[in-house]
Amino acid sequence: MFRELSFLALSLLLSGGLLLTVDSKIYAVSHMAREKKYARILGWTQLLLLLLILICLILFY
Repeated sequence: MFRELSFLALSLLLSGGLLLTVDSKIYAVSHMAREKKYARILGWTQLLLLLLILICLILFY
C-alpha cells in the first residue's frame, strides 16, 4: 500500500507541476484564457491531493 501511495504522490507532483508551469504558459501565450484557468485549477487540485496523501502517509506509517 505504501508503494502505491508513494507512486500516486509522485505522479500527482509531476503532473500538477507540469500543469502549473508548462501548460499555463502555453495557454497564456496562445491567448486561451479559459484553458489557462482550468489548467491552473487542476494543477492546484492535484497538488492539494498530493499534500493530503503525504499527510496520510506520515500519520499512518
